[in-house]
Amino acid sequence: MSQPPHFTVDGTIYFVTTRVDQIGRHLNLSEMRLIKKVILSLQGESHYLLFAYAVMPDHLHLLFKPQRSEISKAMQMVKGRSSRMINKGRLWQKGFYDVTLYSQDKFRQKFNYIHYNPVKRGLVKRAEDYQFSSATRYHSEYGTVFYQ
Repeated sequence: MSQPPHFTVDGTIYFVTTRVDQIGRHLNLSEMRLIKKVILSLQGESHYLLFAYAVMPDHLHLLFKPQRSEISKAMQMVKGRSSRMINKGRLWQKGFYDVTLYSQDKFRQKFNYIHYNPVKRGLVKRAEDYQFSSATRYHSEYGTVFYQ
Protein backbone atom coordinates (compact mmCIF):
# COMPACT_ATOMS: atom_id res chain seq x y z
CA MET A 1 0.00 0.00 0.00
CA SER A 2 1.49 3.34 -0.99
CA GLN A 3 1.67 6.54 1.00
CA PRO A 4 -1.16 9.03 0.34
CA PRO A 5 -0.03 12.14 -1.54
CA HIS A 6 1.09 15.27 0.28
CA PHE A 7 -0.33 18.50 -1.05
CA THR A 8 1.46 21.82 -0.86
CA VAL A 9 -0.76 24.86 -0.63
CA ASP A 10 1.13 28.15 -1.06
CA GLY A 11 1.69 29.91 2.24
CA THR A 12 0.70 26.92 4.35
CA ILE A 13 2.61 25.93 7.48
CA TYR A 14 3.08 22.22 8.16
CA PHE A 15 3.85 20.12 11.21
CA VAL A 16 5.83 17.10 9.99
CA THR A 17 7.02 13.94 11.74
CA THR A 18 9.21 11.19 10.35
CA ARG A 19 10.77 8.20 12.09
CA VAL A 20 14.00 6.28 11.71
CA ASP A 21 13.57 3.22 9.54
CA GLN A 22 14.65 0.48 11.89
CA ILE A 23 12.47 -0.18 14.95
CA GLY A 24 14.56 0.09 18.08
CA ARG A 25 17.35 2.02 16.34
CA HIS A 26 18.39 5.25 18.00
CA LEU A 27 20.43 8.01 16.43
CA ASN A 28 23.73 8.70 18.14
CA LEU A 29 24.87 12.23 19.04
CA SER A 30 27.01 12.60 15.91
CA GLU A 31 24.09 11.58 13.68
CA MET A 32 21.77 13.99 15.48
CA ARG A 33 24.27 16.83 14.96
CA LEU A 34 24.43 16.07 11.24
CA ILE A 35 20.64 15.99 10.90
CA LYS A 36 20.37 19.33 12.71
CA LYS A 37 23.01 20.72 10.32
CA VAL A 38 21.00 19.51 7.31
CA ILE A 39 17.76 21.04 8.64
CA LEU A 40 19.42 24.41 9.19
CA SER A 41 21.31 24.36 5.89
CA LEU A 42 18.12 23.74 3.91
CA GLN A 43 16.54 26.69 5.69
CA GLY A 44 19.59 28.75 4.75
CA GLU A 45 19.09 27.71 1.12
CA SER A 46 15.49 29.03 1.36
CA HIS A 47 13.79 25.69 0.76
CA TYR A 48 11.53 26.45 3.70
CA LEU A 49 10.91 28.94 6.46
CA LEU A 50 11.64 27.00 9.63
CA PHE A 51 9.68 27.84 12.79
CA ALA A 52 10.62 24.92 15.06
CA TYR A 53 12.37 21.56 14.96
CA ALA A 54 13.46 18.73 17.24
CA VAL A 55 15.76 15.88 16.28
CA MET A 56 14.80 13.10 18.68
CA PRO A 57 16.68 9.80 19.10
CA ASP A 58 14.18 7.90 16.93
CA HIS A 59 12.22 10.56 15.07
CA LEU A 60 12.17 14.13 13.82
CA HIS A 61 9.64 16.97 14.10
CA LEU A 62 9.59 20.03 11.84
CA LEU A 63 7.31 23.05 11.74
CA PHE A 64 7.88 24.88 8.48
CA LYS A 65 6.48 26.67 5.47
CA PRO A 66 7.83 25.45 2.10
CA GLN A 67 9.34 28.21 -0.02
CA ARG A 68 11.46 26.97 -2.93
CA SER A 69 10.23 23.40 -2.71
CA GLU A 70 6.95 21.56 -2.16
CA ILE A 71 6.51 19.75 1.14
CA SER A 72 7.40 16.35 -0.36
CA LYS A 73 10.56 17.71 -2.01
CA ALA A 74 11.62 19.51 1.18
CA MET A 75 11.25 16.31 3.21
CA GLN A 76 13.02 14.29 0.52
CA MET A 77 15.94 16.69 0.80
CA VAL A 78 16.04 16.55 4.63
CA LYS A 79 15.89 12.77 4.68
CA GLY A 80 18.10 12.19 1.64
CA ARG A 81 20.90 14.56 2.62
CA SER A 82 20.99 13.35 6.20
CA SER A 83 21.03 9.69 5.09
CA ARG A 84 23.90 10.34 2.68
CA MET A 85 25.89 12.33 5.26
CA ILE A 86 25.45 9.58 7.82
CA ASN A 87 26.11 7.03 5.09
CA LYS A 88 23.68 4.46 6.42
CA GLY A 89 21.69 3.81 3.28
CA ARG A 90 18.07 4.12 4.22
CA LEU A 91 17.95 5.91 7.56
CA TRP A 92 14.32 7.06 7.57
CA GLN A 93 11.00 5.28 7.12
CA LYS A 94 9.32 5.82 3.79
CA GLY A 95 7.04 8.81 3.74
CA PHE A 96 6.20 11.14 6.58
CA TYR A 97 3.21 12.33 8.58
CA ASP A 98 2.10 15.91 8.05
CA VAL A 99 -0.58 18.19 9.48
CA THR A 100 -1.61 21.39 7.75
CA LEU A 101 -1.92 24.23 10.25
CA TYR A 102 -4.83 26.54 9.55
CA SER A 103 -4.99 28.52 12.79
CA GLN A 104 -2.75 30.30 15.26
CA ASP A 105 -4.00 27.95 17.99
CA LYS A 106 -2.83 24.87 16.04
CA PHE A 107 0.49 26.58 15.30
CA ARG A 108 0.95 27.33 19.01
CA GLN A 109 0.03 23.77 19.96
CA LYS A 110 2.52 22.14 17.54
CA PHE A 111 5.29 24.68 18.21
CA ASN A 112 5.05 24.04 21.94
CA TYR A 113 4.74 20.26 21.42
CA ILE A 114 8.00 20.20 19.44
CA HIS A 115 9.91 22.12 22.11
CA TYR A 116 8.43 20.13 24.99
CA ASN A 117 8.99 16.71 23.39
CA PRO A 118 12.57 16.22 24.74
CA VAL A 119 11.34 17.08 28.26
CA LYS A 120 8.40 14.70 27.95
CA ARG A 121 10.77 11.94 26.83
CA GLY A 122 13.06 12.57 29.83
CA LEU A 123 16.04 13.69 27.73
CA VAL A 124 16.36 17.06 29.53
CA LYS A 125 14.68 18.83 32.43
CA ARG A 126 14.22 22.11 30.53
CA ALA A 127 13.41 22.39 26.83
CA GLU A 128 16.04 25.08 26.25
CA ASP A 129 18.74 22.61 27.36
CA TYR A 130 18.09 20.24 24.45
CA GLN A 131 20.80 20.92 21.87
CA PHE A 132 18.97 19.27 18.97
CA SER A 133 15.94 21.55 18.84
CA SER A 134 15.11 25.15 18.10
CA ALA A 135 14.17 25.73 21.76
CA THR A 136 17.66 26.95 22.69
CA ARG A 137 17.70 29.63 20.00
CA TYR A 138 14.09 30.59 20.63
CA HIS A 139 14.83 30.95 24.36
CA SER A 140 17.89 33.14 23.73
CA GLU A 141 15.99 35.39 21.30
CA TYR A 142 12.64 35.66 23.09
CA GLY A 143 13.35 34.69 26.70
CA THR A 144 10.94 31.78 26.52
CA VAL A 145 10.71 28.39 24.86
CA PHE A 146 6.99 28.30 24.27
CA TYR A 147 4.85 30.30 21.88
CA GLN A 148 2.38 32.30 23.94
